[in-house]
Amino acid sequence: MPDTNPLLQHWTLPPWPAIHAEHLLPAVNSIIADNRRIIAQVIASQTEHPGWDDLVLSIDEADARLGEVRSILETLSMVRSDDPVWLVESAKAHLAINQYRSEKAHNRRLYETYQRLAQSSIAGSFDEARNIALSRILRRFKQSGIELPTEQQQELARLNREIGGLEFVFLDNLERWAEAWSKRVDDVALLTGLPPAMKDRLALAARQTGHDGWLIRLDQNTFQHILKYAENRALREECYVAYMTRASDRGPLAGRFDNAPVLKKLLALRQQKARLLGHENAAQLSLAKNSAGTTAWVSGFLQRQAAQLAPTLAQDSEQLTDFAQQRGIDRVQPWDEDFLAEQWRQQQFPGALENLRDYFPLEGTLRRLLLFCERMFGIRIVEQSGGGHLHDDVRLLEISEHEQVIGYIYLDPFHRDGAADFPGTFTLRNRRINAEGRPALPIALLYSNFTPASDTHPCRLELHDLRVLFHEFGHCLQHVLTRSPHHSLSGILQLGHEAAEFSGQLFEQWCLSREFLLWLGAHFQTGKRLSAARVDAALSASQAHSARQQALLLMGAMIDFELHLTHGDGRSVEETCTDVQRSLGHLQLPDDHRFANGFDYMVTQYDASVYAYVWSGVLAQEAFKRFSRDWVFNAQTGREFRATFFTPGAGRPLLDAVEAFIGRPVAGLVNGEAGRITSD
Repeated sequence: MPDTNPLLQHWTLPPWPAIHAEHLLPAVNSIIADNRRIIAQVIASQTEHPGWDDLVLSIDEADARLGEVRSILETLSMVRSDDPVWLVESAKAHLAINQYRSEKAHNRRLYETYQRLAQSSIAGSFDEARNIALSRILRRFKQSGIELPTEQQQELARLNREIGGLEFVFLDNLERWAEAWSKRVDDVALLTGLPPAMKDRLALAARQTGHDGWLIRLDQNTFQHILKYAENRALREECYVAYMTRASDRGPLAGRFDNAPVLKKLLALRQQKARLLGHENAAQLSLAKNSAGTTAWVSGFLQRQAAQLAPTLAQDSEQLTDFAQQRGIDRVQPWDEDFLAEQWRQQQFPGALENLRDYFPLEGTLRRLLLFCERMFGIRIVEQSGGGHLHDDVRLLEISEHEQVIGYIYLDPFHRDGAADFPGTFTLRNRRINAEGRPALPIALLYSNFTPASDTHPCRLELHDLRVLFHEFGHCLQHVLTRSPHHSLSGILQLGHEAAEFSGQLFEQWCLSREFLLWLGAHFQTGKRLSAARVDAALSASQAHSARQQALLLMGAMIDFELHLTHGDGRSVEETCTDVQRSLGHLQLPDDHRFANGFDYMVTQYDASVYAYVWSGVLAQEAFKRFSRDWVFNAQTGREFRATFFTPGAGRPLLDAVEAFIGRPVAGLVNGEAGRITSD
């Protein structure tokens, strides 16, 4: 098998079509055996005077090889989710990987070898990047509990197993709920207001189940479209109540797939883990991994954001109430707000948003996005034919500089059953330089979860979709354009959450700036450009009544942090959610909502870290002020941005980078009592 197994061969790009279920476990077992042998050799040979190449680079190379195979498994699972053999074999491979990683994290002799290197005389000559990389390695060992007594290490291992199991159950419950809930529609009049492409998608879903008409499943994309555009109030209510009570003891599937006991136990176990590792609570443990901030600073920051948003939220609520009464709605319900806000925008800004998506076809928008990135960052981006054969919809972008390839981005644009129900950026390989000086080129995958094109309706992007595309492309470039030679510093997954989200947030600033939209938009049929008046009206309309969406993000961040900070204070999850909601004043939710039961961020490595979206957004706004001053297309500023934020990878604290870029302290955003918030 090793001679023919594609996962064990050298590859520049993953050999997607050649990889089958029977390759998974043998490849993983072979790599694990190699890694164990490498670790034993390193420990034996580095007893006296450990060296950087012989220790750090050797282990990094071994870690990278296994990590890349794991990334391939996870990526292929998105396109082979209906293959039961694949799912079984993939699960076996993941189990073997997790067991090995736990074994390595508790290898005391390996840890001591790294310690000797850190304490050696040669460590004094290391540059900053090497010192950061080494300190991160040592910190991860400590966070694994390696310095704990044996009995406590065993307890920590048990906690980690149970936590991982509960996180899986939480997500599985959400998936099972989504599969179980659906609504058949026989009369298209019920769908009045929905975009034609969405109706086509619902019709296709019905045909795939052997029915006529239309079939609604509450994936995130469909849910958002129904709330925003569906004129039928009863339909909006039905879908909203169902979605906000997912996996809970309420709603249409009450008691089925209930995440309440899962979340309660999960929070308790995370608290136990934190205290075992010497922290007061799970929020403090999360910050120890992701930033140098304190829990007091994060709580205060979120509360200040809520206070700043409150007047706008109150104004929007009052305005929407008046508008609803004009339309015969005495009391605005949560399922009315997105729809009424959209109707209000159309009334106040007539024609501003009508058919705006026609000016942002996916193809033309992507082409201009690539041209923009080429100009700003001094790179060349060329689409390669075949998309690497990952999936028919997937496209492959090759990034080069000075006629040398420096990385790749896979673009997976459309929502697909079995894939993630949210946009995201995934990584397949980090940049690194091995001991012989040969680079491994970084690879990222962008999944945007857009409504697929149909025969009659090409994929066109609303302003929200533009933000998604630009946000995720910012992540991809941050991954691909790093120049760090260190595997542990070069990937976006190596960044603290604040730094990881920063680039995406800044790219959103670009796509919502006036001058940029004037350049970006072109009608998909005629090529006609948007006028300045139309862009101004569209931006004003899109920004109007946006406080509720900001408040929902803020609420999620506050609930996530509060649950991990205060677990055990006597409040239930629902009571904590209610307290947070009250602090946001005019943010309306149904009385029996179960927001936390469906908040998957808490089980996808963002536990106690959702605040990073809010904080990085504030910093991105500060950084973008320089582009507004210099010109949004200023290539010199773009090159400086690349050098400041992309090039170092995780080797530079985020706040330091922001302040260097804007040339001044970020005044008023950092509480002196808490100290500086920095990226890991």
